[in-house]
Amino acid sequence: MPSVELLIEDLPLDKPFAIASGGMKIVVVRTSNDIYAFEDVCPHAFWPLSVGTFQDGILECPGHAWEFQVDTGKCQRSPAYCLTPVARNILGKRVRLEWEVTQPKAENCPPLVR
Repeated sequence: MPSVELLIEDLPLDKPFAIASGGMKIVVVRTSNDIYAFEDVCPHAFWPLSVGTFQDGILECPGHAWEFQVDTGKCQRSPAYCLTPVARNILGKRVRLEWEVTQPKAENCPPLVR
């Protein structure tokens, strides 16, 4: 299973951050309480979420301003649309992201993988 480890202190606080590794593009959002990771693509129109904005727990797509809750991955406007989560594990001062080679798409907004 492909993976990447990042220093938590290198991740900007409250700002989307793009990672590309092993053929996967990931958007990471670090808040004061947690770290969230998703496939870096809006499920609505396929814009990269890493160039969007983040505020008050909401990741906004730069394309059509669709808003996604980072704690659930659900779209505010249309809850049937969900972000595809990337598994993450916090290891002290590092975070490890892991994904399947063929990442399954989110269906019915599954719980985030921890």
